[in-house]
Amino acid sequence: MHAMWMLVTETIKCGSKLSTDVLPQRERTHCYHKTNAPIEKPEFSTISQHKEPLWRWFCELEIGHPSRNIIEKIFLASTTNPSKQRRTIKKVLRVNNTIDMLEKFEKYRETVKKRSFGQYKNHPRSTVDGNELLQFHVTTMNCCYKHMKINPDELCKDPSCCVCRLIQSSFKTLYNSKNGIQLNTNSDVPCEHANRVSKGKNVKRAVIVCRTIAGRVVRKDDVKLDEEYDSISIASGLHSWSQYLIVKDSSAVLPCFIIVLD
Repeated sequence: MHAMWMLVTETIKCGSKLSTDVLPQRERTHCYHKTNAPIEKPEFSTISQHKEPLWRWFCELEIGHPSRNIIEKIFLASTTNPSKQRRTIKKVLRVNNTIDMLEKFEKYRETVKKRSFGQYKNHPRSTVDGNELLQFHVTTMNCCYKHMKINPDELCKDPSCCVCRLIQSSFKTLYNSKNGIQLNTNSDVPCEHANRVSKGKNVKRAVIVCRTIAGRVVRKDDVKLDEEYDSISIASGLHSWSQYLIVKDSSAVLPCFIIVLD
């Protein structure tokens, strides 16, 4: 699964090593129409309301697209119960991260690597690449129902659409700032917070596939007040092999794909 994921990140360029190839490529995905807006840093906040610059946030990967096929395989291979009836994949969207978002992600990686080199001698992965992991964030999406096409140049204005609010704020929401960003190694783990926030007939379950700089990970039961760490690992219920990862810094998470379920 890791090999498939590395192939996707290198092919699609969802933020590998400050790649400048972040604009949608022609004749590859269903991007609806072209925008000639310059690359700017969106002034995003979940607290203040600023006008967002024109930016093509999403590209839909059509059925049969090579990258969609790989993402679907990764999604299906990451379920907690493969024998259970699977939800139908409605859409797969590629997230077009701005250059500033990519720089923020890579800058955080370098910070973790430098800190690990000096302090965490027993954590070589953190020294090499910041301990980058493939993680899933299970949430909901309101603007992707049957009779509505996603506008790739805009994020919806619905305050209860978790996907658009997370992308808009780069995961820096009030809830995440207080509780940390909850990620998982499995793609079908329910998100209690999203279920409380978003309810209704047009709400779809969505899974955000993320590149994550986990850094030094400690188990929840082993956390000490004077100890430095980057993420907390929590065993999920009866499945001790299913791990939640609570990430403290929103800069550690780079959303790459969104899987919308029926």
